[in-house]
Amino acid sequence: MNVCGAKKRAGGECKNRAGKGTEHLGEGRCRLHGGAGSGRPIIHGRYSLKHRENLQAKVQKFLEDSKPGSLFDELALERALLQDLLDKVTGQIDQKTRGAIVFLISEIRKTVESISRMMNQTALTQADIKFLQAVLSDLLIRYIDDPEKRLAFLGELRDAMGTDPSTRRELGYPE
Repeated sequence: MNVCGAKKRAGGECKNRAGKGTEHLGEGRCRLHGGAGSGRPIIHGRYSLKHRENLQAKVQKFLEDSKPGSLFDELALERALLQDLLDKVTGQIDQKTRGAIVFLISEIRKTVESISRMMNQTALTQADIKFLQAVLSDLLIRYIDDPEKRLAFLGELRDAMGTDPSTRRELGYPE
């Protein structure tokens, strides 16, 4: 009779029948020692080539992401998980479910705060917009001689930027 023969931690060799618990009974290692078809794939160590290939494909997908800093997908997932949990709740909420709900709400809040922080770092402030308008206006006065063309341009710029007339007055330009 063929035996598994794998080295055991305690020393010696495995005396299980070859292929025990696998699809190849009678040959090769038993299921406890990595026999083919023994169930769970090897996901670490030198035998994890398949896992490394799958992981590399996922890494490549993320590297090709056009918006790598965007957290909107994560926020959508967190909200979906919360809604799924809430849909399953019927009647009295036990302590474990309550904890999961509070945790998900906290994670959603953190993600929203992160998104807000990132958006604020790249957003123009009202002061930035006023400065740009003043610089543009000065450049227009310097390079465009026709006052009607200047006013038309400034009016269109104001409309495009949504600036109210009081800002123009503050900058010293006619309405």
